[in-house]
Amino acid sequence: MSRKYCFPAVFILILFLATASAVRAEEDRYTIVVEESFYTVAPENREEFLRVYKTRLFPFWQEMKKMGITVDDYRMYSQRIHTVKPLWTYKTVVKFKNYAAIDRWLEIRDEVYRKLFPGESGYKDPRKIIDAISGNHWDEFIREIPLN
Repeated sequence: MSRKYCFPAVFILILFLATASAVRAEEDRYTIVVEESFYTVAPENREEFLRVYKTRLFPFWQEMKKMGITVDDYRMYSQRIHTVKPLWTYKTVVKFKNYAAIDRWLEIRDEVYRKLFPGESGYKDPRKIIDAISGNHWDEFIREIPLN
């Protein structure tokens, strides 16, 4: 190929690859599975609830992100302004890469948890504590809907 055609060809190739990458990223955005978990926790149990999440569950979910199971940081929220009767005290959000990632997570979660916390039996250990101190708990799996 002559030199005068080399630059335009390289430019077109780079433009094509960048466009394809952007399209793929947009498609991936809508395959992500978001799990929102809601908890009602009495005031006397909130310190213990946060302790378990910060010391056991947050490190676990950081490991899941490193492994490519989740695609964003694990997050926790509380309401800023409560109405007369709040429906929830804390909400956690995890974004799974896709449904296959959820299946993979279910397969490996106990093994990964035991590696992070030797001497503990698995992921269900901290979940039992959370369940015992939570008054109510429910999960919602949501997906983003494209608006354009």
